[in-house]
Amino acid sequence: MADFFELPRELLFNLPRVTLVGNVHFYLENYGGIIEYNEETVRLKVKEGEIVIRGENLSIKNFYTDEIFIEGKIKLVEYR
Repeated sequence: MADFFELPRELLFNLPRVTLVGNVHFYLENYGGIIEYNEETVRLKVKEGEIVIRGENLSIKNFYTDEIFIEGKIKLVEYR
């Protein structure tokens, strides 16, 4: 169906979409909420799991209902 309507699959199935710029900017679309947040760890709820970001001086710069932007020295991004 996504191919027929030429829609991105992440929109049709509400899948998370991650954009990582170097190791300093992390942008996530289609997330469900913040599970944990501190300067070293950010855990985010996504469909069927969570995404964990670990690093130094992590800070949430912007967040909305379904997207979030994190800055800092990112060392690890894990999908659980």
